[in-house]
Amino acid sequence: MTQQAQEFISVPVPREYVTKVYAYLAQLSGTAPSPSESPVDGDAGVEEDGKYPYVEWSVEDLRELTVAQLPSVQAVVGLLDILAEQPGNPVSYTFLVDRLAVERNQLRGSLAAFTRVVHKRHRRRNWPMTWEEGAGENPEYKSEFFYTVSETIAERWKEVRAGQ
Repeated sequence: MTQQAQEFISVPVPREYVTKVYAYLAQLSGTAPSPSESPVDGDAGVEEDGKYPYVEWSVEDLRELTVAQLPSVQAVVGLLDILAEQPGNPVSYTFLVDRLAVERNQLRGSLAAFTRVVHKRHRRRNWPMTWEEGAGENPEYKSEFFYTVSETIAERWKEVRAGQ
């Protein structure tokens, strides 16, 4: 079967809804579960302000990521493999896209879908990695995100990977 070229258009979206739009697009493309497939229902674990709590990622939490079959989670597993090689050092989105051999939009959709997984399955607001925006390495992009993991998360991730 041949893959047909997709036509893309730009649609203005309020900043606060961008992540939800990416998650929805990932859901449509089959890289994220639909809301009805959510493994955890209800708002258990949600704080009074309506947000999920910040919870440190344990070895067991990280191990759960490696066995999850969702493509969005597996994309993050690959990302963590890269980041754990150089803890504390920011790695550009462009580098990650190249190293993971994925399209920029595909990784963006996977990360948005991963946010939903973090909320619904892991009942927290934080990813195991952090990010910040900076000047782009790629001349095509004025700015891009740079991702990093702490020494602690890198050590825990290496322990998980060594046990596989």
